[in-house]
Amino acid sequence: MTSRGVSIEQLLRWRLARAEADAPPAPRAARLLERARPWWEVWPERFRAQAERLGRMQLAYGYAATDPRQARSGHPVPALIAHAEDVEAFARVLYFHVRDGRLRLRFHLEGPTGRPEPTFEVTFVSDGAARPVLIANATQSVDAEYRLDAELSPDLERSWEPLRVTDPMPFRFILRPIAAVS
Repeated sequence: MTSRGVSIEQLLRWRLARAEADAPPAPRAARLLERARPWWEVWPERFRAQAERLGRMQLAYGYAATDPRQARSGHPVPALIAHAEDVEAFARVLYFHVRDGRLRLRFHLEGPTGRPEPTFEVTFVSDGAARPVLIANATQSVDAEYRLDAELSPDLERSWEPLRVTDPMPFRFILRPIAAVS
């Protein structure tokens, strides 16, 4: 009981009733489904344009031989950073490991990346078919280095499990800053 003769239970029930009355109405099911759709389904023309641009990006391996730091890391992966104006860059895969249905990946962004972003939503686009195969969040760890941990479908797990960090990767990246995603 409080000093005014009201029990804590009554006070909590009153507060719950007030919170329910003040809460906005629940979103309609159609709106919830719309928000759950991946971005490439919401904006298919934008995805198509970005995937085409990504597919036109040429890989240049020659410069890697001149920099001894690059010799230990994997092949560059074309990356398109989706800012107001899309920026072409490359992601050098530093760590790639598939185990127990999870992908653990670390990459370093190279090229004119603009200001560093703390987090990217990474859309993995298949190298051949230019279709999205995976989406995951990558968090900045040091400078332009990012890491991600994502659950894989059984098909992706089977096809990516034999890959090593030094192998050419079967995907390209579309990187969307998390601030632009919400």
